[in-house]
Amino acid sequence: MAVYLDHNASTPLHPEVLDAMLPFLQAAHGNASSLHRSGRFLRSAIEQARAQVAELVNARPEQVMFTSGGSEANNTAIKGFLSSSANFLSSPIEHASLLGPLAQAQQSGSTVDWLEINEHGVVDLAAARSRMDSLQPDFFSLQLANNETGAIQPVGELARLAHQVSLKTCLVHSDATQAIGKIEVDFEQLDVDLMTLSGHKFGGPQAAGALIIKQTQVPVPLISGGHQEAGRRAGTENTALLAGLGKAAELARINLLERQSYLLELRRLFERQLSQIEGVQIFSEAVERLPNTSFFALPFYHGETLLMQLDQAGFECASGSACQSGVTTPSHVLSAMGIADELALNAVRVSFGMENTAEQVEQLIETLKHLINQLPAAMRRVAC
Repeated sequence: MAVYLDHNASTPLHPEVLDAMLPFLQAAHGNASSLHRSGRFLRSAIEQARAQVAELVNARPEQVMFTSGGSEANNTAIKGFLSSSANFLSSPIEHASLLGPLAQAQQSGSTVDWLEINEHGVVDLAAARSRMDSLQPDFFSLQLANNETGAIQPVGELARLAHQVSLKTCLVHSDATQAIGKIEVDFEQLDVDLMTLSGHKFGGPQAAGALIIKQTQVPVPLISGGHQEAGRRAGTENTALLAGLGKAAELARINLLERQSYLLELRRLFERQLSQIEGVQIFSEAVERLPNTSFFALPFYHGETLLMQLDQAGFECASGSACQSGVTTPSHVLSAMGIADELALNAVRVSFGMENTAEQVEQLIETLKHLINQLPAAMRRVAC
C-alpha cells in the first residue's frame, strides 16, 4: 500500500466525518428550504455545521457563507465586493484560485499590484508598509500559509496596517486554506474582513468550504437566483457535505497542539536526515512554517522524474512544477523567491498527516538515497 505524503493537496476523509455524512446520504431526503419536518431537519443540520465552522475559527455563525470549496470562496472574495475599477494588492505566491480572478479583474480595468517576497518565501514587511501607504488599495489579500513552502505570512500585522493607513475602506482577505487544522487560526485576532477555508484540507469532504465574512454587506453572488446563504449564494444546499464539513471543523479543534507536535516531529526527523544529502536545499527552512510541510530540491534530479520514481517505490508526494501544453514550468512561488529555474524544476513537496509514522520517514529517506545512488556517476559526483 502506498505511503500518502501529499496532505497539502488533500487529506483523507476522517472516519467520524463519514459517519456524520452517511445519514444524509442514506436516509434523509428533502430540501433544506422546505418548511415541513424533513426540510427543518436538514436546515438544522446545516446550521449546526455553520456553528461548528464558526467555532473553529472564532467567528459568528452568521459570518459563515458556505461554498463549494476554497476556489469558489476566493473568487467570491475578489468578485463579490468590488467594482471593475478597484485597486488590488496581493502577493505573487498566492494559490491559483486567487491569482486567476485577480488576472480577470486586471483585464476588466482594475489595478493589481504585488508585494515583494524575500528569499525565504515571506512577504517583505518594510516594502509592504511602503507599498500599502502609497497605493491605498481597495482590497488587500494575503494567504495565511503557503501551500508549497508552508511559510506562514504576517497576515495579522499587515491586515491592521491596511486598515490604519488606508484613507478609504480597504477590505482585507486571507486565504487560510492550508493553515486550518495545522495551526491555530483566529478570524477576529487576524483582523481580516474575509477568510477562505476548504474542508478537504483538514479531514473533511471535497467540494465543501466557506468564506468567512465580517461585515454585514452581502456580496454580489457568483450564483444567483435563490435565497440560500442569506442571499449570498443560490442553490439547494448539499446537506451531507456540509454536515461533513461541520464535523471536520469540530475535530480540527481537538488536540491541535498534540497534532502540531506530532507533525513537527515527523518533519524534523525527515529534514535532519534529508539535510545530510549534500547539495540538497530545503526551501523556507529559516522561517516559521506549517509543521507538516517540507519543500526541497535535489541538484540535478528533475522534480517530476523523482516524483514518478518515488511513486513507483510507493511514496506519493507532489512536484514543485506545473505542466502546461506539454511545457514544464517551475513553481511560481519559488520564482517569486528568486530561486533559479534549474533548481526550482527539481522541487518536491512532502506534506505529512497524522497517519504517517517515523518508520515511513526512515523508509522515504532510504529510498531517496537509493535513487540518488542510481544516478549516473558523473551526475552523482556533482549532486553529492
